[in-house]
Amino acid sequence: MNQDAAIAAVRKAEQDRCDYIRLQDYAALRKLLHPDLVHVHTRGNQDNRDTYLKFITEVIEILNVERQDVSVKVFGDCAIMCGGQINTVRARNSGEIVVANTQLLQVWLHADGWQQVAFQATAVGPLPPPLPR
Repeated sequence: MNQDAAIAAVRKAEQDRCDYIRLQDYAALRKLLHPDLVHVHTRGNQDNRDTYLKFITEVIEILNVERQDVSVKVFGDCAIMCGGQINTVRARNSGEIVVANTQLLQVWLHADGWQQVAFQATAVGPLPPPLPR
């Protein structure tokens, strides 16, 4: 796969990830997340694939995912994606809505198609309030 095609495929995988989250299509999302996923949230807590999926299905509902200024660099079977993200989420137990403005660093691995293997979010401005786990 040439560089431009690989970058387009990673961008498509990220768009699919955002769409699956918004549509609550967790079976499709699971396929995009590598089995060895490391997902680090804005407050520093860390999830693997199973605990991340449990968090977004049982604790929060992600209402909207907005990406901004995304850049992608491909290195063979690995891609690094950086850019802004604004998530609007609702706590499932209280209905509280939180907006998180973050900068992301993501690592995608070309294994079974492109899969996200690492995700690190850093808050821009004040941290969003903690949500129960």
